[in-house]
Amino acid sequence: MIQQLSVITAVVVIYSTLFRINALDTWAMYSAPSIHAADGHTQRSLRANIKWRSHSRPKFVDVVVVAPSAAGWQDRRSRIREQFPRNVKLMNSSRSATLRFALGTRNISETAAAALEAEQGEHKDMLLLDCIDMDDDLNWNWNWKLDGDVSATTSKVMLSIAWAVQHYKFHYFFRLGDDSYFRIDKFVELFDAHQIPREKSVVGQILKADILGMSQEYPQGMGYGLTYDLCSFVSTAMPWLLDTAPEDGVVARWLFATGAKFTNSSAWRSIIDGEKCDNDMVLAHKLPPEKWPDISALGTVEC
Repeated sequence: MIQQLSVITAVVVIYSTLFRINALDTWAMYSAPSIHAADGHTQRSLRANIKWRSHSRPKFVDVVVVAPSAAGWQDRRSRIREQFPRNVKLMNSSRSATLRFALGTRNISETAAAALEAEQGEHKDMLLLDCIDMDDDLNWNWNWKLDGDVSATTSKVMLSIAWAVQHYKFHYFFRLGDDSYFRIDKFVELFDAHQIPREKSVVGQILKADILGMSQEYPQGMGYGLTYDLCSFVSTAMPWLLDTAPEDGVVARWLFATGAKFTNSSAWRSIIDGEKCDNDMVLAHKLPPEKWPDISALGTVEC
């Protein structure tokens, strides 16, 4: 079935490109996959549990936030768990959000697996996925050539998007770097004020690079948002670049022929590159953890 979908995906992309028909519209005849990924339990292979049918009555939430993580990064998950509820409380009272951490399970030790099972039992906020689990920052050579590099993060993002579409209807899926400080209340303000689109939209700090021989806009992996329609297309199409690096560039390639709008926002800040925080920022990448508790959405943000 997946091989058949790969062929159909190629046909849709080629047909859409040649005849300038939006791939999202062409794909409307297909339903999103059903993926069984029960919270609170180590999940079996997501790929093995795909059923090609629409999910009945998924729950609505405005923003699904997923942070790719790794077994040894419990401290990073703890920091996000501490900040996330505070920022959610500052949102428009009519808005809602949910948080998950995406981890791989293929190559972790028995000790790590036991620790994750205990952590999941306490928090019930992790997606334990059938993919490798590693720190891409340490293992990828950052050469932009896509020459066989394998990205655990790409798989985690793909499988998380599929899980989100299966379980929720939403305005945005937000891929959060677990080393980024995310002010979800400020993100929600952007679409409440209609400053970012609610359809066919990718929002974040948008850059441009040569990816697979094409000049391509892409959202930096520190954190970016994708609208529901793009996520639904991606989860159904099952992109062929599932394990390939770099993740943020590969995600952009998944959206080829969809007519996606890449919205660059100045509210995304890369602290490691010398950018400064202020009270309008949505996300601060590489903000030192000791500064996280000091940030208040009601006052001046300094870093």
